[in-house]
Amino acid sequence: MEAGLIDGAIVTIKDGKNPWKPVPKFVNTREDIVKSAGSIFTHSITIQELVKAIEEGHGSVGFVGTPCNIDAVHKMQTAQYGLLQLFMRSSVLKLGLMCMDSFEYTGLKGFLEEKGIDLKDVEKMGISRGRFRIKTKDKNIEIGIKEFDRIRSSSCGFCTDFSAEKADISFGGVGSPDGYTTVITRTTLGSTIFHEAVDNGYIEARPIDKEGLDQVLNLARMKKVQLYTLMRRSQKES
Repeated sequence: MEAGLIDGAIVTIKDGKNPWKPVPKFVNTREDIVKSAGSIFTHSITIQELVKAIEEGHGSVGFVGTPCNIDAVHKMQTAQYGLLQLFMRSSVLKLGLMCMDSFEYTGLKGFLEEKGIDLKDVEKMGISRGRFRIKTKDKNIEIGIKEFDRIRSSSCGFCTDFSAEKADISFGGVGSPDGYTTVITRTTLGSTIFHEAVDNGYIEARPIDKEGLDQVLNLARMKKVQLYTLMRRSQKES
């Protein structure tokens, strides 16, 4: 944005009234972009904000979203009908977030309350090595990820894209040490922007090692296979 490549970006911030509830927002200041950092594990309805930003005349927009959001934008950009004409008005830089699961907000809130955890006391959430990690004001809590299956968004069971394959750049915590993010550049545009960010000192980067890359690839394969498993299970039940 500081280089003038985009007018602003669609990001997700936390609702000020409902703790950890995601709110999509078009932002165009450095301060607001930095505020949007961090993971929120409930789904954000970002497409509506993107369409609104384009209709308002923004010629170039950064778009941060999960693989399903990125896939929706890709389909809109390549559609042969009205949406193509809308998206021809603006360039969209697609920044994809690696995602295995997303949860319903009310379901997550209720589930954590059952565990004696109030969302307003939660400072940070993350998923690592099959554990959902929660940091509150006074303690760290870990819960097996399988316990969250009942509040998982129903659409996640049909998703086959872990790493936002249609993005210009994909980001995720898998495969990198603490303090780093795994980055996959997928298009010439994405690669150019990433390397210019490194060259200009915005970020520090180093090549991912084979073990880290294998972790990303293994989760990507698991995501592909889960739909096949679901279909096989439904065939057996019928």
